[in-house]
Amino acid sequence: FTMSAAPELHFGAGSLESLPSILRSRGLQRILLVISRSALSDLETRAGLRRALEEAGIHYRAYRYDRLPDGEDPWTADRGGYGEASPEVVDAVAALERGRDAEAVVAIGGGSAVDTGKALSAALRHEKPIATYLEGVGTESPTGRKLPFIAVPTTAGTGTEATMNAVLASVGKHGFKKSLRHPVFVPDVAVIDPSLQLGCPRAITAASGMDAIAQLLEAYVSTNANPLTDALALDGLAAAGRSFLRAVDRGESDIDARAGMAYAAYLSGSCLANAGLGVVHGLAGPAGGHAVIPHGVFCGALLGPATEMLMERLVTRRDAMGVLSKFAAAGRVLSGRAGGSLEARIQMLLDRIAEFTRSSALPGLASFGFDDRIITMVAAEGNSKNSPVQFSEAERVDLLRRCL
Repeated sequence: FTMSAAPELHFGAGSLESLPSILRSRGLQRILLVISRSALSDLETRAGLRRALEEAGIHYRAYRYDRLPDGEDPWTADRGGYGEASPEVVDAVAALERGRDAEAVVAIGGGSAVDTGKALSAALRHEKPIATYLEGVGTESPTGRKLPFIAVPTTAGTGTEATMNAVLASVGKHGFKKSLRHPVFVPDVAVIDPSLQLGCPRAITAASGMDAIAQLLEAYVSTNANPLTDALALDGLAAAGRSFLRAVDRGESDIDARAGMAYAAYLSGSCLANAGLGVVHGLAGPAGGHAVIPHGVFCGALLGPATEMLMERLVTRRDAMGVLSKFAAAGRVLSGRAGGSLEARIQMLLDRIAEFTRSSALPGLASFGFDDRIITMVAAEGNSKNSPVQFSEAERVDLLRRCL
């Protein structure tokens, strides 16, 4: 098997303070900052970062990931809200910055902010609109040229700080949610500071965490899994099992829970990059092109029903003992309980996912406009990726309807 490159990793509470020295050690003095203002909602943290960059002689220009640049100070402007990483924003910032003196891109925020920064670092070394290079959308492959890129995630979910792809979305009649992908696009450095996640709202904490758990589980049972991704996925699931409910219920003060989920999310990104995912994420892409729905909410809503449907199919197959054993191992580490039969440990998994789903209180798909028309389109465009069971289009429709 093979494993893709991993970023240089700085992990731990307070590690954001190392950002200026990381930049200086690499000879980087002029950077572009892609930020989510909510990710730096703590005024002291925000002021401290600006002061530290200025004292280190780091010159920066800052942009909000979720809106087109318009001259307002992105550190203080309140306008904006939920949004996926957008090719329009990437192209607009690249048009302003192309030919200027930026030496690197730093993204601070949730998964969409990091994806925007990752895509921008590539766009500044490519001449055509970024959609030209998106899988399934554009006609060309990216060259791999980019500016150095540093990811500072402030949510624990997608694990994009460990992956080679940036997911960009455009919602509408011809909408899409596709990846800009190249092995070189793995961040050069990931700075994971769990203290930045203390202010993350409960709903985002829950949705992001469910996405990380879905990625770990889908990668663990993937048909493309390998011994190393198996080890990482199990360790990530164990960390999530210890940390998820605490992060959701008292995440504003429990730094250990935040660290556990940040660790699980990072491992989920590494597993995603090397083992691939399953039907939940095989449907998330087209869903993001047809409806404005947070990625974590979609994946969290599907995780329980998708796992149940997998069990329904696998228990009827004579060749499924290997993958059933994996689901049982996942049930043991996610629940933190030992022993029991194979069936009992699989039930532990289903029960634990159900418990996490109840605690998350995620809205159903209908809350985001999903109806039979959208479900039919998403099911037709979706796939099962590397799931141990390949769901038919009719089964994908059934799965989506279970999540309304």
